[in-house]
Amino acid sequence: MPCASTAFDKVTMNKIEAIKLVNQDLHANLLNERNTIWSTIVPYAGDEGWWLNIPLSGFRQEQHFLLCSERAKVIRHIRIKANTILSPATRFRSKDQTADVFISAKNAKRLVDSLPGGSKFSFDKYVFGEYSF
Repeated sequence: MPCASTAFDKVTMNKIEAIKLVNQDLHANLLNERNTIWSTIVPYAGDEGWWLNIPLSGFRQEQHFLLCSERAKVIRHIRIKANTILSPATRFRSKDQTADVFISAKNAKRLVDSLPGGSKFSFDKYVFGEYSF
């Protein structure tokens, strides 16, 4: 007889479900489609990690980045308050008014932009939470 599947059997996660999960855990509607950037682990140049493409103008408002590791079944939540990162174009590799960020998943406790042309910006102090799914 086959086992019934439950929500705990879920192996994939998407942005909308992740936003709902985080907001429920925080008991607030802090995250939404406009202020949240979602990323899952992808291969890049012999490494694996999360890509973030952040409009430079977005740094003027509070930003939330949800970094999903489906293998570990964990979402890391990075929260950057408005105007915390001044002159983002000088901190990140950017083109077309968008900051390109790649965070390696090799060491999930060190969340650092590792792209050439950036300043190796560390997001470690902006980690707001970690959620299992």
